[in-house]
Amino acid sequence: MEIFMKNQAICPPEWLSKNAVYQINPRTFSKEGTLNAITKELPFLKELGFNIIYLCSICEADEGKDEASMSPRQIASKTGNPKNMYILSDYFSVDEEYGTMEDLKNLVNRAHELEMKVLLDIVYAHIGKSSKLLKEHPEFIKHDQEGNLVASKWSSMLIDSSNIGLREYLYCNMVYYIAVIGADGFRCDVGDYLPCDFWKTARERIQSVKKDAVLVNESASYVNMATAFDSNYCFHWHNALRNVFCGYDPASKIKEAYEYVVENAPVGARVLRDIENHDSVTDWNGRCETIAGHDGMEQIEVINYLIDGIPMVYSGNELACEADLNMFANRFYPGKYEVTDRNNKYSDVSLRRQNIMNTLNKMKAESDLLCYGETAWIDTSCPEKIVSFKRSLGEEEMIFIGNVKESEADIEIGDIIGDKKCILANGEHKTENGVLYLSAREYAVFA
Repeated sequence: MEIFMKNQAICPPEWLSKNAVYQINPRTFSKEGTLNAITKELPFLKELGFNIIYLCSICEADEGKDEASMSPRQIASKTGNPKNMYILSDYFSVDEEYGTMEDLKNLVNRAHELEMKVLLDIVYAHIGKSSKLLKEHPEFIKHDQEGNLVASKWSSMLIDSSNIGLREYLYCNMVYYIAVIGADGFRCDVGDYLPCDFWKTARERIQSVKKDAVLVNESASYVNMATAFDSNYCFHWHNALRNVFCGYDPASKIKEAYEYVVENAPVGARVLRDIENHDSVTDWNGRCETIAGHDGMEQIEVINYLIDGIPMVYSGNELACEADLNMFANRFYPGKYEVTDRNNKYSDVSLRRQNIMNTLNKMKAESDLLCYGETAWIDTSCPEKIVSFKRSLGEEEMIFIGNVKESEADIEIGDIIGDKKCILANGEHKTENGVLYLSAREYAVFA
C-alpha cells in the first residue's frame, strides 16, 4: 500500500510566529492618509502590544483617467479615484499620496527603534497600462502570439515572469526595500500568479541581506508554504468566521474550515488568521464590527489569537471601529466613505477593545503553547452554537469555549474543564451539574 507523506512547511522566524500582524491601509488608517501619520501612531500601537506592521501597497500607482483603465471594483466604488493602489506604475517610487521614500524610511526606522517589524506589499503579477515599466521594458510584459499585450482581469497588464530580465528587476526591487529602506519582509499580492521558483529565488536573495526576512503569500492555495512562503492567507477561515458570526452558518463551519486547511496545507503550516482586511471591508456588505456586534468581534479576535497560526488585525479593529471603509476612497476622492477615527480612543467600547487586544498580544508573545502547541477540537452537545478547542504543549493546556450566536446556549462539559481556572472571559458564565451556561456571544478561556 502506497503511503502519502505530506511536505513540511517552512518554519517562520519567532518574531513572526509569536506575534500578530497589524495591517494598515494608509488611505483609511487616518484622515491624513500619509506615512507620517502612521509613524506618529506607532508608539500607541506598540503600547497595545503590536510588534509587526504590514503596509498595504504604497508604491506609485498608475493613473487610469478613464474607466477602461480602471478595475471593475474601482469603478463600482463610485469614488472617481483614478489611482488604484494595486495597479502600479513604478515599483521604486512611493506614491505622492502617501509621502516620499524618505517618509517610508523614517517610518521603518521609527518602527525599528520601537522594536517593531515592517512588512511591505509587493504587487508583481500585473502592472498599469501607462506604467514606467511598460514604457522602458515592454519585453517584461506578456504578449500573445500576435504580439498584443495581455490584459489581466483587473484592467492592467500581466507581467511575463518567464523573462529573466524581469526577474532580476524584481529581485533588485525586493533587495532595495530590504537593504536600503530596512523592511523585514513582504506580503506578496496574488503571489500564485508568479511561479514558485521565482519566489524561492526571491527568498534566497532577500535572506542573503537579512537572514530572517519573510514572505507572506496572498493565496487560496497552501502548497507553496513548503518551499517559498512563511505564511499564507486563509480565506477559508475568515469566510467561515464571517458567515458564522453574521448568522448565516452554524458554528460547526469554523471547525470544517480549519480541517480543510490542515488537510491541504503542509505539516506545521502557520496561516494568517484574520477577519477583515482592505479587500473585505471594500467587498463585504457591512463591517463585521456592526453585523457581529462588539461582543462578536471580540470573540473573533480571541479565537484568531488562541488558535494555531498567525493572527492578523486590520487597522481600526483595535478601536472597535465601525466606519464604512473602501480601499479606493482617499482624502482626495472620499466618495460616500469614511476613515478610521483615531481620535475615538476613549469611548467605552474602544477602551474595552484596546484592553483585550493588549492582553491577547501579550499572551501570544509570551506563550510557547500558543506558538508551538497542538490544536484539538472539542465536540460539544451544541455544535450549531458552540466553538470549542484545546491547545496543548507537554503538560500545559488551554481550552476555549465560545457561544458564537445571539441567543443563550448551554452545553454539557463533563470533565472538559476539570480543575482549570478561567483566565479570560467576556461575561459571567456559570456551571451547574456539569452544564456550562453561556449568554449570547459569551466566551471563556480556561488554563
